[in-house]
Amino acid sequence: MSTAVVVQAGAALLGACVGSFLNVVAYRLPHEDPARRSLGGRSRCPRCRQQIAWYDNLPVLGWLLRGGRARCCGGRIGIRYPIVEAATAALYWSVVAFPPRAHLAGQDFAAPLHATGTAWAAVLVLWVFIALLVAAALIDLDTYLLLDVLTKPGMAIGLAAGLWPGVAGRLAGDPSVPPNLDSLLASVLGLLVGGGVVWLVRVAGSRVFRKEAMGFGDVKYLAMIGAFLGWQEALLTLFLACICGAALGAVGLCFGGSARIPFGPYLAVGALAAMFVREPTLEFLFVTWPEWQRGSSSAPWLLSAAAVLSLLALFVVIRKGRRAG
Repeated sequence: MSTAVVVQAGAALLGACVGSFLNVVAYRLPHEDPARRSLGGRSRCPRCRQQIAWYDNLPVLGWLLRGGRARCCGGRIGIRYPIVEAATAALYWSVVAFPPRAHLAGQDFAAPLHATGTAWAAVLVLWVFIALLVAAALIDLDTYLLLDVLTKPGMAIGLAAGLWPGVAGRLAGDPSVPPNLDSLLASVLGLLVGGGVVWLVRVAGSRVFRKEAMGFGDVKYLAMIGAFLGWQEALLTLFLACICGAALGAVGLCFGGSARIPFGPYLAVGALAAMFVREPTLEFLFVTWPEWQRGSSSAPWLLSAAAVLSLLALFVVIRKGRRAG
């Protein structure tokens, strides 16, 4: 068995364990008293409060072996638990199997399997970033809150990572600028642009709709994303999150869903896309799509039809939003 396979399997196993812990974080942080809250200790059944045995708490496998039910009381365990564990395992595996575009001391981060301390530090930073993304998104999905206890330390960690190994890339690209300083500036600008753009959207939306259009937690969440990934990825994250949020939110409203939409999960999806598939996404948006528009005689009709459907969906969203308000 090759070293690469062993490393990738180990990354997936670690990701599954981290995903199990993130399920605990998503449950305890918003629901337990901050003065008495602890993320340590044994897990307990949320129904009968009995301790869960370690062999029943194995990521994904424990849920499958028990058929999605608790051994202690027979209560059903939500399928979200193994989904989060499997998704986190896949993301951790992806970091080492398909390294996302980043920079280390002025070099493209392309081979984390090489036994260099800087490369492995970058892998660790990206794993921490993924854990923060997932935990915050899960809590926002449940409570419509993005907690400072995750986003503020996340901003600090992202800025610290700008010094070493600097996964946010380089800002100036000038050889005369020390690489670590250049990377730190990229993180600082990413934090300011990410948080600043969402803050402007929040202010403008609140004035237009005469009520809070977006929570301040979203501002800090995208600031954290910018601190890790840089200003360009922060803008791409927001763009992709708006598209996903608008499309899925409109579909949900048309089928009787809530007019209130948590934006954190969409920002998390946008950030992961910006991190892993930045180049293909930009290629499609700025090369493939314009070329298709220029070369296809049906493009104007398809775009007109899409615009009409979007307008109808917008009317439905506004109408239901007013009823809900």
